Amino acid sequence: MINGDVNEFIDGLHYGDERFFLYDGNKYFLQGYCVDGKPMLELYVIENPEVDFEWRMISDNGEYPVEEFENAEIFNGKSFWDIEREIEWLDD
Repeated sequence: MINGDVNEFIDGLHYGDERFFLYDGNKYFLQGYCVDGKPMLELYVIENPEVDFEWRMISDNGEYPVEEFENAEIFNGKSFWDIEREIEWLDD
């Protein structure tokens, strides 16, 4: 991960922390919050109106679905761990 520690990036997701990052020319926003009392992670592309992308998952077990995010092949068929070295963590 560029500009950050990948373990810190992931650890914060367990608490619903917001994350901004760049990958493959797109700026992403990842956040956690609760919907009807259930934790949800939501990811979408910002600052690129040509890309209509978003991913979200609601958890039934009371914890943010971090592992599901890590393993989802949502980045052109690749998972977070497949592209981790190419991600630039932003402070926005």
